[in-house]
Amino acid sequence: MTTTPTRTVIRVADRHDIPALTATLVEAFVDTPDAVWLIPDPGERRRVYQRLCPAILTHAMTSGTVYTSGDHAGAAVWLPHTAAGNPDPHHTALIDRIAGQHAPRFARLAAVLHHHTPHRPHTYLAYLGVAPDRQRHGLGTALLTHRHATCDTAGTPVHLVATTTDARRLYQQHGYYDTTPTPVHLPDGGPPLWPMWRQPHTRSRGTAPGRGRP
Repeated sequence: MTTTPTRTVIRVADRHDIPALTATLVEAFVDTPDAVWLIPDPGERRRVYQRLCPAILTHAMTSGTVYTSGDHAGAAVWLPHTAAGNPDPHHTALIDRIAGQHAPRFARLAAVLHHHTPHRPHTYLAYLGVAPDRQRHGLGTALLTHRHATCDTAGTPVHLVATTTDARRLYQQHGYYDTTPTPVHLPDGGPPLWPMWRQPHTRSRGTAPGRGRP
């Protein structure tokens, strides 16, 4: 458990946190450009996301780690690169059932993400979501900083895919850089995505973080 200078407590989430975190993630992601591409109708999109987010959280708590704040206003979903590069077929089938008629779009998004997953070992930030009324107040930074400390100590790089320009700027402030020369666009005129990578930061004086190829 970590407490930031602003007294934000970050801890590992468990199954008892799923209802509260579902509400947070739905509000954080339901109107992002990739979500609109996946499900154009806003009412249908919200209904699907209300079923989708608990499934994602449950899977991540088994295959990886979910961190949250004391008030459940934010969540960071982390997976090992093996889980990101080799999706669980049972989880994929569950997502297909939840998505229903929209499953082909979810499959196309998953294929794009898989194509841009680096092969070298890393940890994968699958989702970083903060409730809209708590955004730009340092909670996303607190969630990132908490995990980065562990990654830096272990020498573990991080991979993620930013889905908005605001998210990309936040990640750049924390040492991430683009791994493609131009954004990756989803099919059929879909929105841009930015695959990104962060090298572990060393504590040695005068040593800059590396930018090894992912």
